[in-house]
Amino acid sequence: MKRKLLWDELYQYGYVFSWKKSLGMYGVVVAFALLLGQYFHLDGIYLVLLCGWCAFLFPFFLRNLYRNRYGQLQFVEANTYMEQFLYSFQKSGKVLVTLKDVEKLLAKGRMHTCIRDAITYIEKTYGENQVEAKALSRIEQEYPLQQMATMHRFALQVEQNGGEYGEAILLMLDARRMWADREYELLKEKKRKRTQILVSVVVSLLLCSAFVYVANGISMTISDYALVKVTTLATLLIDLWIFYVADKKLASGSMEKTCDEKDLLRQYEKVKRCDAAGKRELGYGIAKRKVTRALQKVFPQWLLEVSLLLQSENVQVAIMESYEEAPLLLKPELRQLIQDLQQKPTDMEPYLAFLQTYALPEVQSSMKMLYSLSEGTGGNASSQISDIIRRNQLLFDQAQKMKNEDALGGLYALFLAPQLTGGAKMLVDMVMLFYVMMASSILQM
Repeated sequence: MKRKLLWDELYQYGYVFSWKKSLGMYGVVVAFALLLGQYFHLDGIYLVLLCGWCAFLFPFFLRNLYRNRYGQLQFVEANTYMEQFLYSFQKSGKVLVTLKDVEKLLAKGRMHTCIRDAITYIEKTYGENQVEAKALSRIEQEYPLQQMATMHRFALQVEQNGGEYGEAILLMLDARRMWADREYELLKEKKRKRTQILVSVVVSLLLCSAFVYVANGISMTISDYALVKVTTLATLLIDLWIFYVADKKLASGSMEKTCDEKDLLRQYEKVKRCDAAGKRELGYGIAKRKVTRALQKVFPQWLLEVSLLLQSENVQVAIMESYEEAPLLLKPELRQLIQDLQQKPTDMEPYLAFLQTYALPEVQSSMKMLYSLSEGTGGNASSQISDIIRRNQLLFDQAQKMKNEDALGGLYALFLAPQLTGGAKMLVDMVMLFYVMMASSILQM
């Protein structure tokens, strides 16, 4: 069953299976394993095991390669689509007209097919509500990006409610540019990390082999001993596995989720329960730090939703309407905020109490600005909305950079791991060399 799922995933990423190509690739893999085994003086069952391990890992490395290509293609297509959509919508203000304009500008491919499908759905669907929203959701299913979903909702709101949207389009174009810059930087960082780990593996193996060759060069052959062969094989298998794990982690696309929202919600409930009871359970500090970091990431996402809703709604209505699309971790606090606003609609207290437990200065500052806007104080409303969106863009950019850092977390341990396996291998080799030297000395006596 797992094999079937693996090949299904490869097919999704664009791999076309053929027996001739597969046999050729496996031939190259076996040849590589044979050369590697010969270089490290492996023979017999040890060489068979090495060939089997390389053949086993090969389809997974192939999946990583195609997943990486697929993710980069998705990013390029989504980036181009969002940029052209915003420019076109800025002129027309109509979703269908915008989709037709974008379709003409994009080359044939997966995104072009999705846009054509959405246009056909809008033009040939009658007697249903929210036709444009359903059509755009088809594109979002293929390209599950929060930025794209937000852009679509904004376009639907403008088409339905009207109003001035030129400034908001410019701000969203800036947000798209920052997102593209982050993704390009992330791709460069992933490439650099992959190279570092590969170099670490190669250097570790070369050092191990150098020790054996030096020992053989002084007529102290240790490569024929079973213990040396076992440790050599184990080192090769483990190092190949280490590089596979790193490659898999680095092959994840920008549209794949990197956190468990339900687990974060459980951590949030634990912190809330401990705070309410006035006592600290085991793991409270870790849970609060994890939730705080997660809130720093998701709050800007919610704030952008509110900012766009403020184009046509007042503050309290915008907050209430943002609930459905809000990140799961924020929903408990949002429910409380909405209840407090219904009871005290003109007080600042509900705004200041929002996420107060986590002492996030950027949250408090943004909530004060929302309160000022709700009361009609502090200057021009349109200017305040633009300030909120700009503030959100900076916060969101910082939050996404944090997400990218978390996505690459743990790679330093994988960089060090080959040095540990190489060190263990060299230790065994030194013990065997000492044993051979002692045995040779005894024989000479």
